[in-house]
Amino acid sequence: MKFSLTLLSLFLIGSIHFVNAQKADPSKEPKAGMVVTVNGKDYKISEGEKVQHDGNTISVTLANSKTFNNGTVSFDYPTSFGFEYETSFGYKNWTFDGNNFVIMYFEIAEGTVDGFVEEISGRFGKQNCKIEKTSLKLGSRELFGKRINVNLMGERLTLDLLEIKMKDGITRIIAFQDSCDEYGNATDEGKETIKMIDKSIMYKK
Repeated sequence: MKFSLTLLSLFLIGSIHFVNAQKADPSKEPKAGMVVTVNGKDYKISEGEKVQHDGNTISVTLANSKTFNNGTVSFDYPTSFGFEYETSFGYKNWTFDGNNFVIMYFEIAEGTVDGFVEEISGRFGKQNCKIEKTSLKLGSRELFGKRINVNLMGERLTLDLLEIKMKDGITRIIAFQDSCDEYGNATDEGKETIKMIDKSIMYKK
């Protein structure tokens, strides 16, 4: 959903400030971001927050991204993507689902990338999977992991599982699933989403 709202000749007293800001709950879907432009300068806020400014024309548009932040990793992802959160003992999973591209982020008390690859390839049927090493630079880090190439009844998809290493002993995996064309090429949605994450991802030091 995209819309643009222009507020002309808005005269309010005071400088810009944001009211009713709430601390993010990583188990809840992030609020849609709003871009407020004042005298050519952009300010990103969340839906439902109020903006006050004195004597300026303000335009407000729905941002094309939301920001995921669970305290250890943060990144932007497309506003149009769905959001799901699943948790159990020693396991957390966030899923962001687009039309052809899916982002998954896991935090696991015990487990490895290889263990995940073994389990997932078993679900697809190992005879339908080709597994290879892969790496991807996201933000300030080069992440390493495995790619599962799946060819199931003529449908092709790739699933990249990349480990985000930190010093607390928890296994963190960011995964990207893309529905490829008949030649195995990535979708435009996948390419644009990876670019967005690459530009915005931050890691807790």
